Amino acid sequence: METEMNYQSWLDQIEAFVSAQLSPYAERLAYHNLNHTRSVVTNATRIAAHYQLSDADRFVVLSASWFHDLGYINGDPSGHEQRGALIFKEFANPLLIEDNLIAGVIGCILATTLPQKAVNLLESIVCDADLYHFGTTEFTQKDALMLEETQHRLKTDIPLINWLNGSLRLLQSHQFCTQHCHHELASQKQANIRELEARIEADL
Repeated sequence: METEMNYQSWLDQIEAFVSAQLSPYAERLAYHNLNHTRSVVTNATRIAAHYQLSDADRFVVLSASWFHDLGYINGDPSGHEQRGALIFKEFANPLLIEDNLIAGVIGCILATTLPQKAVNLLESIVCDADLYHFGTTEFTQKDALMLEETQHRLKTDIPLINWLNGSLRLLQSHQFCTQHCHHELASQKQANIRELEARIEADL
């Protein structure tokens, strides 16, 4: 019970820390903001419940979900996973979190690097939690936020047809890592692909 309380205490501290870190960047990060991070944590919680994870494994998955995009606050998209992992390690060490848990969280964060390379169930859950919207009706809205963030970062307008073609290639090349998400989300992902194809055709 004491260990279980430690996990929840650590998660509460993690939520407070990440929320405080991301809040000032709401304007610059239209997509990779606190709302996205919270949704990934929610998705990860849902998938973890399906797989009936132990308290330790659930802690690893949720911690990685909180930190997976925190590297966006101090650099470009490239390498943000490594920076997020480093921020987590610096945060975790004073809390005396066990080394094997820290290693598990870092592995899950790094696995979300595109193209995703999950090698175990925990990494697979975090990867699917991150890109969960690929298989939901929220995809179009979230893709538009990603476009907004990218244009803000590059300080230039991106032709919509170019963006839609890139989004289509991304969806077509993506595979959900867990059987659960493949079963639950693959159908809507195919619908999102068809919608992208229709928008591209209409714009030509």
